[in-house]
Amino acid sequence: MKHFKRQHRPLAGLFASGLVFSVAVTPAALLLADELPEEAAVVPPETTAEVRSQHPRDKTFMKRQWGVEVLFVRQTSAGYMLEFRYKVLDPEKAAPLFERQTKPILTHAETGAKLIVPTPAKTGALRNSNTPLEGHTYWMFFANPGKLVDKGDVVSVEIGKFVADGIVVE
Repeated sequence: MKHFKRQHRPLAGLFASGLVFSVAVTPAALLLADELPEEAAVVPPETTAEVRSQHPRDKTFMKRQWGVEVLFVRQTSAGYMLEFRYKVLDPEKAAPLFERQTKPILTHAETGAKLIVPTPAKTGALRNSNTPLEGHTYWMFFANPGKLVDKGDVVSVEIGKFVADGIVVE
């Protein structure tokens, strides 16, 4: 068995992997982001005026009414699942979100498709249903069959009477 001496060619490896390009683009992107008006940074231009949870007033409403701060919805599991994360600020107000009888629904704004939280036999529902604690971040997963919901799409999450509209998928 022959042993080959590894050649150290750092620049060639960086160019081949595209890292040099991404490093060169990043500072320019940061400069452009600083020059954008505050509204443009809050709501992406491809979304409509119906996007409500991105607006600071609606975030304040969620905190006051439900005692939670919606953090994000993002793709996970190679795009076949959507992860919804939220932080509990007031456990008493957030308690209805943790009731096991309530079935969460994620609605895709473009198609109207309603996605559910899967309930595998061995693990149970893919969501938190224990007593909420202040300052803790909680999650739930929604099935995304056929990768229907993609990054940049707008969705809403309903858990009983709790409704978070206009969440842009990360």
